[in-house]
Amino acid sequence: MSNTAFRINTPKVVHETIEGEVVIINLDSGAYYSLDQAGAVLWGELEQGRGLDDLARYVDAHYLTNGTDSAAAVQALVAALVAEDLVRAAGPAAPAVLSGSLPAGPSLGQRQSFVTPVLQKHTDMQDLLLLDPIHEVDETGWPSVKA
Repeated sequence: MSNTAFRINTPKVVHETIEGEVVIINLDSGAYYSLDQAGAVLWGELEQGRGLDDLARYVDAHYLTNGTDSAAAVQALVAALVAEDLVRAAGPAAPAVLSGSLPAGPSLGQRQSFVTPVLQKHTDMQDLLLLDPIHEVDETGWPSVKA
């Protein structure tokens, strides 16, 4: 694995965290996605510019992995995000967010069990999301009157 960082594929991808669950919408495809538990936390860490190695170390420091290969779990999640065009490689993680600056994890007795994150894909509202006039937005914003 490497310490490659990823960035959210804006402006075509928007997201919001609601009560610990991340809802992600790809405005180009109309599909929406959800991540919960560790997946939601890892999305937030990705957004902060953490690299793949940093994310695996984060999992090891904050969760009881019970033999789960955290590096493989992180890599699988990021691969799913890339496959759905939700994130893109941004190059090496910035030095400011390398492993030395990872927040300290809770003590072993306070850690939750790690559940391998799964990107849930939903297409039931695809037609409605693609009809949304927000898709006609340019740099001037919405609504804008065409000349």
